[in-house]
Amino acid sequence: MLADSADVRSMDCPESERRAIATRLNGIYVIVGHSQTSGMSALDVAQAAIDGGACAIQLRDKTSPRADIARAAEAMTRLCNDSGVLFIVNDDPRLAAQVGSDGVHVGQGDASISECRSVLEGRQIVGRSNATVAEVRESIQHGVDYVAVGAMFQSSTKRDTRPAGIETLAAAVQLAEVPVVAIGGINAGNVGLIAATGANAACVASAVTEAADPERATSELLRNFMSAKR
Repeated sequence: MLADSADVRSMDCPESERRAIATRLNGIYVIVGHSQTSGMSALDVAQAAIDGGACAIQLRDKTSPRADIARAAEAMTRLCNDSGVLFIVNDDPRLAAQVGSDGVHVGQGDASISECRSVLEGRQIVGRSNATVAEVRESIQHGVDYVAVGAMFQSSTKRDTRPAGIETLAAAVQLAEVPVVAIGGINAGNVGLIAATGANAACVASAVTEAADPERATSELLRNFMSAKR
């Protein structure tokens, strides 16, 4: 456990406030880290993605020293707050609480939703990755603030992900009363397929971070997503 059950600070804030924050996941959600950024810093890529219209930025860094990750998270928190864009920390609810991000994103093998809530501020949201309809149902049952479904397509960023596919995404859209985000192998050529299911957002990494012009890449993704959204 991350904390004693008596220390559930998320109860300080009504669920409705978290729901309102999560509804801002609408469009293109960009994952950045210290690598795969075509020579730019992660912060510069995040700024370019924001300038291109991204609705959210997630920091995912599995290899840097924690102090470096914390400094990057602090800088991205300031950047996103100033820009009116959501900032999500990957996998680490304690770091999310430390820097005051908008929330945390966890996988199936990471901290549980309740464990995240025990250390987060009440306003901070929790998103969770899911590859099957059963996992989507479980995440909803445990009170996740947004549902991520993937991998949608073969991904060059994360090679150990399980396939989910369009049918699972469409089922999640029908099941969930919270925002649904698609992830995995999404690019400008296939993002319209994601939008057509009714998903709220498409989460991308290399399609933006490895682009020669991340701002332009984000803008194109957003244009294609919104034009196909039903």
